[in-house]
Amino acid sequence: MLDKNAPAPSLDAPIPGQSLTAPLGDRPWQRPPRFPTAEQALNFYVDRLTSDRENGELMDLLELGVPIDSLVDTLQLGGVMEGLHSVDVGIIITPALAELVEQMAKSTDTEYTLTSEEIEETLPTKSEVALGIKHLKDNNMGPLIKEEEKEVIEEEPVKEEQPRGLMARRQ
Repeated sequence: MLDKNAPAPSLDAPIPGQSLTAPLGDRPWQRPPRFPTAEQALNFYVDRLTSDRENGELMDLLELGVPIDSLVDTLQLGGVMEGLHSVDVGIIITPALAELVEQMAKSTDTEYTLTSEEIEETLPTKSEVALGIKHLKDNNMGPLIKEEEKEVIEEEPVKEEQPRGLMARRQ
């Protein structure tokens, strides 16, 4: 018997082999790249990133806390998908793009983080949060803490998904 409360199976996934049905060369990454050398691709990105509009948006993203490595990876991956350059050219120019973005941030006095590991290192652990709350309680700061914030959020146990479908065993 089917459970009426169970979510319906998702049928939005691509059909196996669907990526092979498009004609060869129809996708941007299947054609020769617009910038075949690392020098040409780097010149394109330097011109693009140093324009006034792009520069402002880039610095806004850095101030919001987006790490430089994530930003540069996104830029070069987008370039590969658009057919601007190949994957290997993107990997080659990534360090130079990261250095360019870092120098631009320094010249505009924009706060930035280099890698996503730096962000993870600065986040407090659950035990540090619990110790901080205990310290506030011990120093009679308890009324300043709301009831919801007193409890440390515990992770819910992972619920095993029951097999569904015509051939699933009944329980």
